[in-house]
Amino acid sequence: MKSRIQWLLTCCLFLIGGNLSAFADPDDDFNPENPADPQVIDYCWLKVSADPEEGAYVSGEGKYRVNGSQVYISTSARNTEEYTYKFLYWTLNGEITSYSQYFYYTLTKGKYEFVAHYNKQEVVFNPDNPLDPTLPDIKRKYRLYLTSNIEGVCTFNMASGSKVEENKNIYLSVNYQSSIYQFDGWKLDGNIISTDASMYYTMPSANTTLEACFSEIPFDPDNPMDPSSNSQNVDNTTRLLLDIHIGTAETNVDKTRIVFNESMSLGFDDGVDATKMVSTSAAYQIYTLDAKGNKYSINERPKDNGIVPLVVWLKNSGTAYISASRLDCSVTLVDKQLNKIHDLALGKYQFTADAGTIEGRFFIKLSQNYIPGDANGDGVVSYSDVVAVLNRILGGASDDNFVEDAADVNNDGMITIVDALAIVDIITKD
Repeated sequence: MKSRIQWLLTCCLFLIGGNLSAFADPDDDFNPENPADPQVIDYCWLKVSADPEEGAYVSGEGKYRVNGSQVYISTSARNTEEYTYKFLYWTLNGEITSYSQYFYYTLTKGKYEFVAHYNKQEVVFNPDNPLDPTLPDIKRKYRLYLTSNIEGVCTFNMASGSKVEENKNIYLSVNYQSSIYQFDGWKLDGNIISTDASMYYTMPSANTTLEACFSEIPFDPDNPMDPSSNSQNVDNTTRLLLDIHIGTAETNVDKTRIVFNESMSLGFDDGVDATKMVSTSAAYQIYTLDAKGNKYSINERPKDNGIVPLVVWLKNSGTAYISASRLDCSVTLVDKQLNKIHDLALGKYQFTADAGTIEGRFFIKLSQNYIPGDANGDGVVSYSDVVAVLNRILGGASDDNFVEDAADVNNDGMITIVDALAIVDIITKD
């Protein structure tokens, strides 16, 4: 009897031309034509220049939010062997606004054009007076390298390796948006010199490397946004936490948290959910979506259908890794593009993708209790399960009760004729 059934299944395999693999798309309520309505944010361009233009360095120019943002504006003379330049004052839109070379300015709506004005003087050497103050103050320049102990977690306000005049007091700032790492300080030669993300630094007479140091944010049991290992909240409601990461083979760069909690809604819940602010300066970003397209770094929600859309963002094309550091329940990562299912409890999932936002490819799927081979979910492994598997392979009508994990008997992430044969083996052995 068994050999006859196997012969019939092999005939089916021949008739459908070898197209035996299929993958059931998870139900996805996301509508790309109806994303979340973003908050309208006003921006302005701030222009910074010097007069004369060749006589000075300036900083601060760029695009900024206008909701009270503070911008640091600075200038320094660019002396040469022929000319010296003395700072006079700043003008804003043609009106004198400051006599300080360095200052902060609070932005509101409007047009901003700052000009640093300098007095240009020709150098005249006086052989009778070697200390003639008209001689230019020529200083050597050295390279300042800016690095981080965590790859891709931050950017800086100046390019690493820039040349800086010796003894010049410069403003440095590290920019980062990460839900798993915190800034610990700046290191020079292995020693912390400042714990502020922004600082002034005097350039020494040598090439120098400053390292921005980060560490992983520890769990805080007193913070409901970052619960401890206790999976019960104050209302004794079961909460199942999943911490999903993205990064390189060696380092996790960003994290999103999913919390299954039946007392929460599928939308945004105040006090527990956190909106994801995507930073295009980071190398990797990861977050979840709800049915309306809202982005979450932390999403507390009911199990619903057990499927959570996962979105990743890559700054550069190439290879990335998705992993989990905490799994309070059994879940799998679904790669819809490659028709693969990966158990995150077994380690990192490697994939390649082009730069930009990758949406609709990855899903977190809550694993259900099932009997291997019970494809139709009726609690018994029988020939009706074989029929259900063949129906799925041949693209028949969708069965809401079809249990993919149970149908994938050989656990290769695909539903194929091999699984149908494996179910026959289970039946005949019983």
